[in-house]
Amino acid sequence: MNLSEEQKQIIAQRLSDGASISDIQRLVTDEFNGSMTFMETRFLIDDLNLDLKEPEPEPEPEPEISEEPSVAHEAEATLVDESAGGASSVSVEIDTIKQPGTALSGTVTFSDGVSAKWYVDPNGRLGLDPEQPDYQPNPADIEAFQIELQSRMQGPEV
Repeated sequence: MNLSEEQKQIIAQRLSDGASISDIQRLVTDEFNGSMTFMETRFLIDDLNLDLKEPEPEPEPEPEISEEPSVAHEAEATLVDESAGGASSVSVEIDTIKQPGTALSGTVTFSDGVSAKWYVDPNGRLGLDPEQPDYQPNPADIEAFQIELQSRMQGPEV
């Protein structure tokens, strides 16, 4: 699809406002009367040398400071135990249309707000492609992700 300079500027503006690839795909379909797949839209963004705007990470709340040191230590231990025991805020989504070359794919958002694409290849190996280069989720988040993914895969949604 050939886009005019005005349409390219509209796409650039929408991306700078925080639009996602899906938003741009809908824009091309609805307003430009074109048709693009998700991948074609991604390639268009790359061809135009545009970048997706990363969502602003939410600041972590300040821990409450207690006058009694033993109480503060107990609260810290409770937080650590909850994050390791599955009370984590890891969310897993499964794609309705899997990525090419995968048996299953989707997205995960870890407790620190960083998102990543995940996939299971045809050999059953789990892969992770984080949005931030060199990002390593903490071990508790990895465990919570694997447990949630296994639960979602066994559920009726897949």
